[in-house]
Amino acid sequence: MIDNLNPYDKYIRLAIEALKKGIYLQAEENIKQAMLINPHSSVVHNLYGIFEELLMKDNLARKHYRAAYALDPTYKPAIRNLERISTFEYYLKRIPIDFGDQPEEKAEDTYPAYDDNPVMCLCKKEKE
Repeated sequence: MIDNLNPYDKYIRLAIEALKKGIYLQAEENIKQAMLINPHSSVVHNLYGIFEELLMKDNLARKHYRAAYALDPTYKPAIRNLERISTFEYYLKRIPIDFGDQPEEKAEDTYPAYDDNPVMCLCKKEKE
């Protein structure tokens, strides 16, 4: 299945698998190959942040998570990883790393509404 992917996606998949298995040299090589193909990818910088975090280099991990966020502020795995590693809660309980390999949960249907004050809130749409 991996053989049918384009080279960039193949390197990303291989890097994720290697990171999850703890094969860090292979993971770094695959991340670097993906970065050569697309250096402006938030996915690549997120993976590099994960790589650095697993090597206990939290400052470098934060830099890569911030780079991923700067390249694509809508990329949720980088947002979650940056928030996770930058909060005190991270040190109290281990929140899992987001590799970005799982599909995002569908957001609930909401709409903006205003109460008596001119303050907006989000309300859930009722099921029909």
